[in-house]
Amino acid sequence: MRIHRAWSIVGVLAALAFALSLVTVQRATLLAADDGGSVQNARLAVVGDSLSAGTTKFLGNGLDDGTWIPSAVGDGVEFAGGWARSGATPQRMAENVRPVDDVDVLVILGGTNAVRLHKTLAEEASSYRRIVSVVRPREVLVAAIPPYAWQPSAAERYNRDLRLLAEAEGWSWGDPWSFARDGRRWKPGVSEDGTHPAGPEQYRSLGSSMRSLIDKVLSRTSGAVA
Repeated sequence: MRIHRAWSIVGVLAALAFALSLVTVQRATLLAADDGGSVQNARLAVVGDSLSAGTTKFLGNGLDDGTWIPSAVGDGVEFAGGWARSGATPQRMAENVRPVDDVDVLVILGGTNAVRLHKTLAEEASSYRRIVSVVRPREVLVAAIPPYAWQPSAAERYNRDLRLLAEAEGWSWGDPWSFARDGRRWKPGVSEDGTHPAGPEQYRSLGSSMRSLIDKVLSRTSGAVA
């Protein structure tokens, strides 16, 4: 009886020890998985004109040093897609943009061609709304257009109205052109044609400036990647 009882106690202790070790291993595995899991990048979509389209003049051909996007992504932000083509007005952007999955921030950089064609923001406002409704991002950043040497006053007025539209719609608005802007004009050496940044270096500056604005938008979003 005593021997049998002793073996019973040993068996219970052994079973308990096994159960505790199993729980410990399972808990350690879960902690390791949590600690080692990859952080999901914030997803960026872009809709615009030649300022975003690249040297091939169409964003669908891929990213290159003729667009600001490569300098704005990485380190917690990834490019998810969008649409941009040289010469596009906001109306044309709205007609061609397609849905993009799971977008955290949509950047719209466009309007210079509307100014070129003597269109007002009032004529283009519905196109901005349509772009947002198609992409359906969590956050929207409407960027100011750059100086436009051929119609500087009209570009300034368009930017003022664009900011009012963004505020009315609850979107973010920002001017990424502080490195390039001297009042209504370009700073010397930043643009050669009075419409676009001069080259890869200037596009990198635009990308860096745009990334600062994107980070500010993300910082206001719960769960945003720091």
